[in-house]
Amino acid sequence: MIRIEQLDDAGVRDLAQRTDELGVLSVYVNADPSHDATLKGTAVDLRSRFRELHRRMSQNADSDHAREIAARLEGLWPQIESLVSPAASGRGRIAFVTLGSGDIVRLESAMPVANRVVFDDGPFIHPLLELLDESRPGGVVIVSADDARLLEWRAGLVQALCRIERDYVEAPHERAGQIGGGPAGQFHTPMREQRESRERHRTQRFLGQVSKVVAQLAGEQGWERILVSGGERWTDPTIASFPQTVRGKVIADDRILNGLSDAELATAITEQFHRHHKAREEQLLAQMRDAAGSGLAALGLSEVAAALNAGRVAHLVYDPQVRYTGTVGADGAVYGGDETAPGAQKLQSEPRLTERLVERALNTAARITPIEGAASRDLKDAAGIAALLRW
Repeated sequence: MIRIEQLDDAGVRDLAQRTDELGVLSVYVNADPSHDATLKGTAVDLRSRFRELHRRMSQNADSDHAREIAARLEGLWPQIESLVSPAASGRGRIAFVTLGSGDIVRLESAMPVANRVVFDDGPFIHPLLELLDESRPGGVVIVSADDARLLEWRAGLVQALCRIERDYVEAPHERAGQIGGGPAGQFHTPMREQRESRERHRTQRFLGQVSKVVAQLAGEQGWERILVSGGERWTDPTIASFPQTVRGKVIADDRILNGLSDAELATAITEQFHRHHKAREEQLLAQMRDAAGSGLAALGLSEVAAALNAGRVAHLVYDPQVRYTGTVGADGAVYGGDETAPGAQKLQSEPRLTERLVERALNTAARITPIEGAASRDLKDAAGIAALLRW
């Protein structure tokens, strides 16, 4: 079993490129106990989806090839059923099975996935890509009057990195003085002023230390978002102490998260990051539209395919509910629809063009974000596919 946070671009590319003469079965299971404590409902849903797939394949078994596929599917059920075992780990469980060889790749995640059973020529990887995009690591800073805890969130799991204690300074000899020095109706002594001054300096030093460590970790770990939680007293001052480069990544959370169990803390942080991810998707779609007129974005399958072939794509967005079709050249270049390659290059029809687009993006280190519904909303005129360009 592979945890999704261990899956790198090379691993995703390997999955996308897998093919099999009999086909590939892709299974996604929502094993979140908060959704279904015993997983009995999930097991019933999975069995129903699998039986429906097997029924369709059996009805179409009018050739030796089709009959062999139906027989292989029937023999796979015990292995698929194990994905809903309450004893197995992971709230999200994924399996890709090549029917011809019988090879199985199993993945698990602390984040749930929607139930799916898909049979095709290759793996159905789009829900996995969406999960990987949402699972990118983020920083967590929990601040109190005594200390700051720095953690990292990754794919629904939280790992403690370090703790910064607020230093205690023993008061020096304080000289009492005559009453005065404050606004009307308020009285201060030099002793109180000294204590308040020390407290301010102590707080400034503490927040300065936190800011320095957060900025360093954000750069080293590649954090794109940083949740800061310190209640009403500490949240805003902590954020204000950050350099501007870090402050733009902050998610402010006025809740007091100290005292939560590890599981409760992971759930609270995951919920915040999930909401932030959805908002970020909307911002990304708006950014695509705004950049189109400036030449810094490609809209539609034709423009995106050309930009991928040239290695210009920095961030690919597509609607996984749309099945893009086209052709692929001998050199691996992709072309949408009925487009032809320059120089009358020999092309091969590709009904799974989305997977080839993903491969080109991975090969050029482009980021990938599938957004369901993009073709019916923000990118309606572009068939749900667009890209931000490097140049």
